[in-house]
Amino acid sequence: MEMPKIIFDTAIGSSNLGDHIIMDAVNQIIEDLFEDDFVINIATHQRIHTFDLPILRKYDLALVGGTNLLKNDNIRDSQWKIGLKELLAFRHKAVLLGVGWWQYQDTAISAYSRFLYRNILSPHFLHAVRDGYTLQKLASIDIRNVINTGCPTVWMLDEAHCRQISVEKKPLVVTTITDYMRHPEKDRQMLDTLLKEYDGVHVWLQGSKDKPYLEQLMGENSRLNFIAPKLSAFNRFLEENDCEYVGTRLHAGIRALQKKRRAIIIGIDNRALEMRKDIGLNVLERSRMEELSDLIYKEEPVRLAQDWEAIFRWKSQFEPNKF
Repeated sequence: MEMPKIIFDTAIGSSNLGDHIIMDAVNQIIEDLFEDDFVINIATHQRIHTFDLPILRKYDLALVGGTNLLKNDNIRDSQWKIGLKELLAFRHKAVLLGVGWWQYQDTAISAYSRFLYRNILSPHFLHAVRDGYTLQKLASIDIRNVINTGCPTVWMLDEAHCRQISVEKKPLVVTTITDYMRHPEKDRQMLDTLLKEYDGVHVWLQGSKDKPYLEQLMGENSRLNFIAPKLSAFNRFLEENDCEYVGTRLHAGIRALQKKRRAIIIGIDNRALEMRKDIGLNVLERSRMEELSDLIYKEEPVRLAQDWEAIFRWKSQFEPNKF
């Protein structure tokens, strides 16, 4: 039986092109699972118009595209713009697909966030979360129909794919910086190391405010080359050049792996660090930047310890006979 679906899309209205990398993977997974169903995408980062809610209420399932949408206090500056009006439309219909928790947070989960997540998330379907930390946070508010599948962007990185990623250092490197998680000393050290170790250093501007931060760090360094701030330009560079990736943007590094390019991700927050812990992603903490030169020359095959059984469980629950 064909049933209409909604995708909460983290790329709509986002100034971070990493969200587009995530949604590429999410949309492909959902297209494969629901090839005969009518599917529409709505924004997570923008409020839904009140007039649209009665129409959206008719949809039976709302899949939430993975990024760090969940947080302890959903009222203050939340990326997932849901409130009581949205709750009425989507009560017990939302199913997580690789969603993570926003940063490491020591404070308690607010009563409002507990109420919201318990009521908007489906009690009938398994939710796929990005990492063990998110699994633990949801368990702490008694949401236990949750499994850790990792980020949807790494679901295609199976053993056969990873074997095709060269372990040898390349002459060119693509790098990124992150304007909203700044550490000028360590970020400058990363760029200086790359300029020393590679014949060419190319910077992809994943975020809309990355370039002003880069200019603050390096001035008008003529040895840095820029890749246009478009995902298509980044894809093309990875496909057409003998290169690898070293930078602070997690999903730029994962895109490099998808394109069969070696990647060293500089860990600046819980997302990359948790994925290193869970699946063995090649992540170097920014605080250990002095180790970067040695790591660049380390020829180590890409081996990701993904939980394929969990991924299969999440997908198989949507088989037609299980609705």
